Amino acid sequence: MSLFPFALTYTGWVALCLAMSRHAREILQREPSPLQRHLLRAAGWIALTVSLFLAAARTGWPIGTVEWFGMLTASAVSFVLLLTYTPRLAAGLGLGLPVCAAMVTFWSA
Repeated sequence: MSLFPFALTYTGWVALCLAMSRHAREILQREPSPLQRHLLRAAGWIALTVSLFLAAARTGWPIGTVEWFGMLTASAVSFVLLLTYTPRLAAGLGLGLPVCAAMVTFWSA
């Protein structure tokens, strides 16, 4: 499993979560505006779609799709567990994890 597509799936879940009023109030202490809600939803779906294409580019569509579903599951479970106990950390990782994964991926290449 590649680290950068996994980080993008995690970021996608964070963006989709922050587009929901309940979670945004808990994490940001305010509700997002309708425009922010639409942008967060779009960013979440774009991050999930890009992670699918990266996983498929790495191992081919048959294996890449299966790997992507595994990444979706693993990132969703880790995000939900973090969201339950430390919501701000869970949201913060959504921003920091892709940056760190990109640095590790491109530095080791």
